[in-house]
Amino acid sequence: MNSRIARSLVPRFSASGLMVLVIVLAFSFVAIVLIPGLELASELADTSIALKFAGQQQRNPALIRASLESMHDRLTNRGYIQESLDQLRDSTAKLEAGLREMTAPRPASWFALSGDTSAKGEPISGKHAAALRELWATQQEALQPILKFTGVPYQDNETTGTVLNESGRQLERDVTAALRVGRRAIPQLDAELMAIVAELQTNNARSATELRLVMLTGLLIAIVLGVLVATLLLARKRQDASLREARQQTTDILRTVKDGLFLLDENLVIGSSYSSALEALFQRNDFAGLHFEQLLKDVVSEKTLTTALKFVAVLWSERTKENLVKTINPLGEVEVNVDAGHGKLSTRYLQFEFHRVRVDGKITHVLVAVSDVSARVDLARELQSSQNQAQAQVDTLLGILHVDPTQLASFLNDSNAAMKMINAVLREPAREESAFRKKLDTLFRQVHSVKGEAAALGLSSIESRAHSFEDDLKILREKSDLSGNDFLPLVIKLDDLLTHLQSVGDLVSRLARLHVAASSSTEAESHTDTAVIEHGGSPELPKPDGSLTSMLQQLTTRVANENNKEAALQCMGFDTVPDEYRRIVKDIAVQAVRNSIVHGIESTTDRVNTGKPTYGQLKLIFQELGDAGYKLIAEDDGQGLSTDKIKEAALKKGFITPEKAATLDAKQTFSLLFQPGFSTVEHATKDAGRGVGMNLMAGLMQQIGGKVSVATVPGKFTRLTLSLPPAKRAGNTEAA
Repeated sequence: MNSRIARSLVPRFSASGLMVLVIVLAFSFVAIVLIPGLELASELADTSIALKFAGQQQRNPALIRASLESMHDRLTNRGYIQESLDQLRDSTAKLEAGLREMTAPRPASWFALSGDTSAKGEPISGKHAAALRELWATQQEALQPILKFTGVPYQDNETTGTVLNESGRQLERDVTAALRVGRRAIPQLDAELMAIVAELQTNNARSATELRLVMLTGLLIAIVLGVLVATLLLARKRQDASLREARQQTTDILRTVKDGLFLLDENLVIGSSYSSALEALFQRNDFAGLHFEQLLKDVVSEKTLTTALKFVAVLWSERTKENLVKTINPLGEVEVNVDAGHGKLSTRYLQFEFHRVRVDGKITHVLVAVSDVSARVDLARELQSSQNQAQAQVDTLLGILHVDPTQLASFLNDSNAAMKMINAVLREPAREESAFRKKLDTLFRQVHSVKGEAAALGLSSIESRAHSFEDDLKILREKSDLSGNDFLPLVIKLDDLLTHLQSVGDLVSRLARLHVAASSSTEAESHTDTAVIEHGGSPELPKPDGSLTSMLQQLTTRVANENNKEAALQCMGFDTVPDEYRRIVKDIAVQAVRNSIVHGIESTTDRVNTGKPTYGQLKLIFQELGDAGYKLIAEDDGQGLSTDKIKEAALKKGFITPEKAATLDAKQTFSLLFQPGFSTVEHATKDAGRGVGMNLMAGLMQQIGGKVSVATVPGKFTRLTLSLPPAKRAGNTEAA
């Protein structure tokens, strides 16, 4: 009988359903047995305390009466009354305190007399409280004169002996009156206290009976619960035995397939059966009953997760075309990060496929197949990387083909020197904040120099990498505190830039070899006129002559076009630049061109409105002064410099205070232009805004002991005059 009932019930209960049933029965046991039992036990304990307290008060009325009778006898016999008086006071105080406690309002847990524990404010004495207060008030009134008595009630007389004095006679009258009142009140007090004790005992017995009944009920519930659980477990065991063979077959299939397979119900909860491959794919084994969102939460982005949940929800709609919706599957190829052990994460690429499962024409589940396509993705990425690398090499090759070989060789040699300088600066130990700031300024100048010449030659791949390097330097410059660890990420950018420069140098070397081979095949002795020397990955070609002028003119055209301006450059005297100043003059000229176009030359519209030619005029003049050295002049006919704008930018960037700004003259204001990090441009571009170009000029002048002076007329022109000492002279920079 029980087996048949169990077999009919078990199919209706899953493992979670059985657990819910057990929990419900357990809560029922708590509500029906434990809570009432706890209340009855508390009531029983409180009643016992009240019973003991009331019993203690029963002896005090008798003691009061005995004390009064003792005092009366001693007064009659002229005996010592103090002992009886003290006993009376003690008994009276105890009874008064006890009655006050019994007649005062108490918590509901003390209400044992009426059996109603829901009321509040009722005293221990219950309905006897009023009678107790009335009787005790009558008795207490009679006792007050006796309790207040002090002194000696006797006096000695030579004729009559010891007799009562006036206070003694009054005391005798008070004691007699108190005895008269006590003969009526004290027995009634005893009766009331006995009634209270009897009611407490009755309630105590009732609570004990109810507690036994509750415990018996609990025992019956526990037996029923145990029988039910045992019956269900037995039936479940028999059902498991009948399903074991079918499950084993399913398990064999799921263990063999290489893809992860599982079913989702309408609530997007994973079923209890899934393929073993799923555990290897996600490095977990708690899939049964897991929500699909929880499976993806830690392995895909929040945006992808939201889209995937919406996609799966759409599959449950009968109106949705399954083949059509598969084309927008957001999990067609997703990158996931799974635990690879030892605190490391492994990146894989998984492909999810979704198929509806129908029973009797109705969608009951969605079958999800997960496969690891990491090998396919890696292969595709390798192919794409190879294509990108090949395209980058082609772009780089095309970029260097249009550059004059002499200029290119000079650039590579100078860039190689700059990279060595940057590497040395990064390796140089420093501890103080000022040393870190100095390193930062030096790095900025070196990278800016490489970037400027790359821009002048049109080598965009090198320019973009140098610009990215400057981005990292700018972040460090804006930090309030610097440490050696802050410079470590720069090593990666330096390696990328250096590797690219070396690849460019390698391409140039190969082109040079091809040129030598081609020349050798046509002219046997032409190899004596061309020499290629491998040095740091870059060829060393003949010294440039007038090619610097063409490079600067190309730079002028490019920067002007990118800034929607028109400008023309005039160069004079560059064929007289000595070898010692070749790189310095080139770096300064590049920065001067970029600064003039970005900061000085106005837009075409503004120039026309002010009556100027549409083309801005730039001049770069190199002069040889004999024993006085050399002079490099950079001039443009742009909008000139405004001291107010310079001060405003300096205040905004924190270079000066308002008080300092008020005291600066024009010379001191112009000197701000040469501070590292200072620029009047709000947002940095690849041509301006870093606050490095003018600082680079000042740094180069400091290296050789030169001077920099500034002349300007607002709306007319700006002229930079750089005085270079004779070759190999050292000194300090000046800005005026």
